[in-house]
Amino acid sequence: MGAWGVKPFENDDAADFVAEFEQHGVVAISRALDAGCGTGGYIEAPDGSVAVAAAAIVATAGGMSGFLSESAETALRSVSSWQALTGLKAKAIKAVECIGGQNSELMELWNDAEPADAAGFKSELRRLREALR
Repeated sequence: MGAWGVKPFENDDAADFVAEFEQHGVVAISRALDAGCGTGGYIEAPDGSVAVAAAAIVATAGGMSGFLSESAETALRSVSSWQALTGLKAKAIKAVECIGGQNSELMELWNDAEPADAAGFKSELRRLREALR
């Protein structure tokens, strides 16, 4: 899975997404959130990881803290339209809910991990969902 922790940016896919966010800004966030739930079908783990990271960026733009890696915080500072990011809250909530659901490979992988790790990931998803509300 390429994860070293349960937080939104503690995996390879999310770490790689920072460069895309730096390059494309709000458009990258919107696309990532769509991939995390837009089709309503099965969500592959990389798409889920990136959508969680995108949702964390939206939550941070809305005033919450503790979700971003240092590189993601740096990238967020370069975004000119934080209002556009906070306008994606509903889409971010939907993506987080989909990723925590039954059609999510990422959720399956965490459920197959050590129980403490699975519980930690689920806790992070809940915390993120609450921060977005």
